[in-house]
Amino acid sequence: MRGNGNTAHRSAEGFSEEEQFYNGVPAEIVAEASAHGRDQVSAEWNEPWPLGAWPDVPTRVLIAREDRFFPPDFQRRVAADRLDAVPDEIDGGHAVALSHPTQLADQLTAYLPR
Repeated sequence: MRGNGNTAHRSAEGFSEEEQFYNGVPAEIVAEASAHGRDQVSAEWNEPWPLGAWPDVPTRVLIAREDRFFPPDFQRRVAADRLDAVPDEIDGGHAVALSHPTQLADQLTAYLPR
């Protein structure tokens, strides 16, 4: 993500771009992350899903409870509607890998087959 440096720009919820993406992340990590930002480009956004059905593999949904960019209620609804799944939840915001890396790693590791 690359911000325009204009923290005066507010979303509909009243949060700046930084507050949406980095809530709960220590300031020194936010400063470092923004120094490495880049525009995100994905050709797939303009293409239909190439498969006729989801692959026959276990699917898990994990959401961060304090995500301001994709609010948890929205994520729960999408998981239910599209995957017929109830998500697991952990603490953290949109950048959960930066705010709660150990909790995220522990949850992902718990998904591995034993």
